[in-house]
Amino acid sequence: MLNFIESYIEEKISQDTNYIVCTFYDIRVKYNLSEEETDEFLLLSRNKLQNLGYNVYFTGAKYTYNNCNRTVQDNELLVAIKENNKRKTNG
Repeated sequence: MLNFIESYIEEKISQDTNYIVCTFYDIRVKYNLSEEETDEFLLLSRNKLQNLGYNVYFTGAKYTYNNCNRTVQDNELLVAIKENNKRKTNG
């Protein structure tokens, strides 16, 4: 699981270093993780992303990005925003 999380997060960061979205489709369908594996993925990913300086939000949570108020959608399991980017846009 840890190797999968490492490579998945690296791939997402290479696409956009400031804004990461992990979708239900990616985790449950594309990578075929079970519900328990998905829960473990979310827990471990949150810890990894927080250690990398991201604020992490789960389905239904409200957040601000690029001066827009947003909500993590039902098809999004996790949204992570680089902390320095959040401070810049809010302040």
